[in-house]
Amino acid sequence: MTLRSILRPSLAAPLAMLATLATGATTAPAVHITRTTHLDVPGKVTLRAAPSARAGGSPAADGANGLSISLGLAPFDGDPDECGTSTRIEVNVGDQVNVCYRLTNGGSQPLAYQSLVDSVDGAVLTYDATPIAPGQSHNYVRTIIAAGDTDRTATWTGYAQIAGYAYDDAVAPDFIDISATGTDTGIIDGVGGGADPNNVGEVTADFPLRFYGQTSTALCLASDGLILFGDPTCAPPSPGVEPPQGYSNPSAIPMSNIGPYGIEVPTILAPMWMNFDNGPGRLYTETLGTAPNRTFVVQWNDVPSYIGATSAATFEVVFSEDSDTIRYEYASTAFGNDADNGAYASVGLQGDPAGLYTSYSYYQPVLRPNSAIQWTYTAPVSFSADSASVHVSAGDPTLAVADTELAAVVAPGAATTRTLSIANAGNRDLHWGVTEAPGASSHFPKTPRHVPPIATPANPHASFADAGGAQQANSAPLALARHPDVGSAVPTYGVSSLLPGLVTFDALDPASSYTPINDSDDWIYAAAFIGNDFSKLWIIIEDSWQYAPGTYGTVDIATGAFSALGTIDGGETPSWAGLVQDPLTGTVYSVNFVDAPGVAAATLYSIDFDTGHATRVGPIDGPGINSTRFIPSIAISPAGLMYGIDLFGQTLIAIDKTSGAASVIDWLGLNVQFIQSFAFDNQTGKLYWAAMYVDDGGNTIGEMRLLDPLTATSQPLGAFPPAGEFPVDEMSALAIAEPAVGCAAPGDVPWLTLSPTSGTIVAGGAAQDVSVTLDSTGLDEGLHQATVCVFSDDPQHRTVPVRIAFVVANATPLYDQTVADTDLRAFNNTVVAPPETEGLSAESADDFVVAGGGWSVTGFQFTAYGNNGNAPPPTVDLRILADDGSGRPGADPICAGTALPTIALDAPNQISVWLPAGCDLAPGTYWVAWSFANVDISSPTLGFWGETTDAHNQPALWRNPGGMLGTGCSDWSTFDQCPTQFDAAARDFSFSVFGTADDAGCGDVVFADGFDGGSVCPTRAARD
Repeated sequence: MTLRSILRPSLAAPLAMLATLATGATTAPAVHITRTTHLDVPGKVTLRAAPSARAGGSPAADGANGLSISLGLAPFDGDPDECGTSTRIEVNVGDQVNVCYRLTNGGSQPLAYQSLVDSVDGAVLTYDATPIAPGQSHNYVRTIIAAGDTDRTATWTGYAQIAGYAYDDAVAPDFIDISATGTDTGIIDGVGGGADPNNVGEVTADFPLRFYGQTSTALCLASDGLILFGDPTCAPPSPGVEPPQGYSNPSAIPMSNIGPYGIEVPTILAPMWMNFDNGPGRLYTETLGTAPNRTFVVQWNDVPSYIGATSAATFEVVFSEDSDTIRYEYASTAFGNDADNGAYASVGLQGDPAGLYTSYSYYQPVLRPNSAIQWTYTAPVSFSADSASVHVSAGDPTLAVADTELAAVVAPGAATTRTLSIANAGNRDLHWGVTEAPGASSHFPKTPRHVPPIATPANPHASFADAGGAQQANSAPLALARHPDVGSAVPTYGVSSLLPGLVTFDALDPASSYTPINDSDDWIYAAAFIGNDFSKLWIIIEDSWQYAPGTYGTVDIATGAFSALGTIDGGETPSWAGLVQDPLTGTVYSVNFVDAPGVAAATLYSIDFDTGHATRVGPIDGPGINSTRFIPSIAISPAGLMYGIDLFGQTLIAIDKTSGAASVIDWLGLNVQFIQSFAFDNQTGKLYWAAMYVDDGGNTIGEMRLLDPLTATSQPLGAFPPAGEFPVDEMSALAIAEPAVGCAAPGDVPWLTLSPTSGTIVAGGAAQDVSVTLDSTGLDEGLHQATVCVFSDDPQHRTVPVRIAFVVANATPLYDQTVADTDLRAFNNTVVAPPETEGLSAESADDFVVAGGGWSVTGFQFTAYGNNGNAPPPTVDLRILADDGSGRPGADPICAGTALPTIALDAPNQISVWLPAGCDLAPGTYWVAWSFANVDISSPTLGFWGETTDAHNQPALWRNPGGMLGTGCSDWSTFDQCPTQFDAAARDFSFSVFGTADDAGCGDVVFADGFDGGSVCPTRAARD
């Protein structure tokens, strides 16, 4: 269900079966710690106590007090508890491997708690309460997914006793009132009445305070009865929420939510953590006594509860300079309401939520006036050992295509050959082909993946509501390094179910780029761009006040206006989730789901929007798929491979788009809840996920993540901003506005022949060349384009598109004022990013005279340059315009092309640009106006048009419409009118015109006066 369906009134519960989410998950045995991790990429691990310990693995390393640890490896063969003995293993990327840690206590003391730190994955086991007696061994087994060659070691720390605080609430109180002598921190401003009541502020103690064996002078004090120890940043939680929430929602201790929506550090002291009003009380600090026996006192003085109070509480925390002992002192604890005596408070302290904490009370009225709690510290007793190294050789084939763009220019009737070189840069054999896409199930794991059972810990005080459902114990994913090649902005459109309505944002930075488009209260789980048309989004409505379920249509992304086209028929129910178009075949798919309490079923359908009919493909089901099947989103990679999210199983799954058969890839690593949506960027092949999950602290998080389709690991990209009254947002559908490449089979392109069309390259073998023959026989003059795709079994790069531009043109230009090289160059770029630099955009134009009976222009040659020795940008926007009679181009183009590819010619500094079809021109004067297209000014690639010192026809022109470059040159201007941009010697631009002279007629030229060229060509006077 969407979060909105819980928090906001709705017509019906759109996904009623998710109300029983908790019953859809299994529960792991209490002795197991369930997480998962991947080689080279910290993530999730599965730790479990193996049934027995046996010899083998890496040599044991002796540590203090006789401890030793050894590591052993085994390919996963279906037994998640198998403890392997190998120290070196070879597998393929994506295979599962069991890693076994054998811990032997050769010392004299029983070890009550165990911690393991892996050199690759970090802390994978912390204060595990599995005892190991002297002379005994214990095995821990992890199931990982191999993602690369990895050496790993491990460090084991066994604890005879962990650090801890014991409390004594029978000690005599010793409250020291500092309200008259202490320093007012200003954190409680004394206004009260609900005026910004949830403040935090940093204070610095006069001496190092002691807590859990640590020392710090930095304290972050909260008005709500909480201290964060050693937190110099003192950042408020839940950024962007107004009014600030502060720490007004007390959590049970241990509190494991570390980050922007929870505590900033794991070390906290909670003398009376609850929702206090911001006055009329105060928060004081004071240092008492003399060194080395000083005390530091933090006192909340006369603070009322946030709900109506007739009295107030006064309490304090006392730190000692010469001791780790801490005292909570309570002078008064009653408010005259239900919050009296700690009934709404959390009381305790915490050094590490994994095991170093003591909770005194939670929502219990056990605090008394004129009382104290004394906390006495016990230091840890521990011993450590390091293992020897083990090695996983995880290989894969790696597809490498030397040239992903091929181009040629030939005369009519001629043919030429280019070479496409395909290499294997990996360490496994590569199988490639250019004839067929991979099989629809080629992305399924080689063997069914083992995914550990999911625990369901109680979470009675989540941020919004008890979400229920499956949640991994200790499942906070480790932070991943930002992907090194995420790239530039990713134009993304989503349906916010909380705002609600259509929004757009950059997937890499959703918060700062988030822009609402419309306000719609419809429930929409299916949305996609179809046919590379990014002006409208196709949707299917799940529920609405106005439209019947299953209504489909388009949403104008500029205005947000919805155009209903009909109702989808052919499905089992009118409920649809996920919508995606196959970039290879153009087929549109969606998931039809059954929505009933306790029951969910998902079936894959293809959708024909021309008729509104859905055709059944098959149920989405297979090994490991949760029996309560709900698939809220599907996505198809540029290679045509379908993926989905199994919400109840909390896994990423591979789906066969021809049958619906599915296989689990792995657990998503998060306690995903509510609706999920994801989409591929067709240009980069990266999978972007609008995730909604509940963290270990019970907070609901909505953010964009980058999801690895091979391993199901993900990394956060950025949180969504608050949606209206809600501090988070959720995308019920997602679409990325990047064009699909489309892969043509060589047999579908009559002028293109490839040989060979498939092959195998062994690891370390030589590259294989494909001969690409381009034959212009029977082709019209002009630009012909195709994209062929090299498919492979490389799990990371299954498809590499190769764009081919083939130009048929006469070799002799119709008009030529080209120079080979020049130092005079004009800035000539349409700048689209960053947005604040779009005013730098410039366009240039020069004229030419059509003689005789008219020309059919097919292309141009330009002398062009990139900046700093770079090649110029790869595409241009080009227009051909008639002269307006006053030495300027007319307003309306006769022919135009956007993002036309540039083709480098053999001569240096020369590019050619060709039209898809000939532009027929009557005799007269015309202008070619153009600029390099879609330029990011922050990139190293900018373009310049070479100038000449010779004058030809009328003076060349340049303009900078935004005025950021040439003052007074926002409209068409001659060089001398823009002296800051042009050398005084410059007169014209360097270019030539290609095509065919037409002595018989003028083709279908349509001028502004409506003239349609026929057998006699009207003459447009040449101008100079």
